[in-house]
Amino acid sequence: MTILALSDGEVVDTYRVGDRRTYGATVVSGDVYARSATACVRLGPDGTERWRQPLEALSYEEYRLGDDTATQVAPAVTDDGVYVPDYDSLVKLDPASGEERWRVPVDTPYAASVVGDSIVQTGWQETVAVEPSGDVRWRRDLSSRAAAAVAADGDVYVVAGDLHELDAETGETNWQAHVPTENTAAPVVTDENVLVECEDLRAFRREANGLLGPERERWRVSSVQGATLSSPVIAAGRAFIVGATGLVALRSTENA
Repeated sequence: MTILALSDGEVVDTYRVGDRRTYGATVVSGDVYARSATACVRLGPDGTERWRQPLEALSYEEYRLGDDTATQVAPAVTDDGVYVPDYDSLVKLDPASGEERWRVPVDTPYAASVVGDSIVQTGWQETVAVEPSGDVRWRRDLSSRAAAAVAADGDVYVVAGDLHELDAETGETNWQAHVPTENTAAPVVTDENVLVECEDLRAFRREANGLLGPERERWRVSSVQGATLSSPVIAAGRAFIVGATGLVALRSTENA
């Protein structure tokens, strides 16, 4: 894992997280939490290693995806826990010590855990929502290579063949909308829309209006061929996407 200076992009330092590729990093209160193919670590602002918890490699090779798919598996961090996928489980680690608090079986997860009202873990064979206590809230047979997204009201969005909006309490599908391809980029939720990278970039209306409500799609940008491994970013009233030609800024998202 390499740290760059914001002022000029110079390399500040490089830290060894594990024996293979680092999947992603999360910064909370100056500390860095990172998941590699073989461990989850917590580093202080100066690079001091606070703890290290060994983990198994995720199942990319088994499904012929390759480690380059693992670009967004950053640990999900709260005051109560650090949540990361292991080879066949969702794992909660103690933020202070790194000790394992619980482990919930999930069939072949290889996307980041997402924290909302519960902790949602997608996987090749199922999507699971788990309480902070470790109790399973619900399981669905939705197979997804992408991480979920959770809205402020708790609704869960998963791209699994179609884009599904799931009820936070039951996991049942409130509505779904077709997308042409499934990739590893998590959807992005705004107040009114869900943005999905699926060869092009599409925005879907969040209001329910039935399981297969008409006119679900609000807009699409087909001129931008996005990178299917990275999600759009909303900032400064715009949507930014990494495309084949570089970083692209799309129209204002003020009403998105």
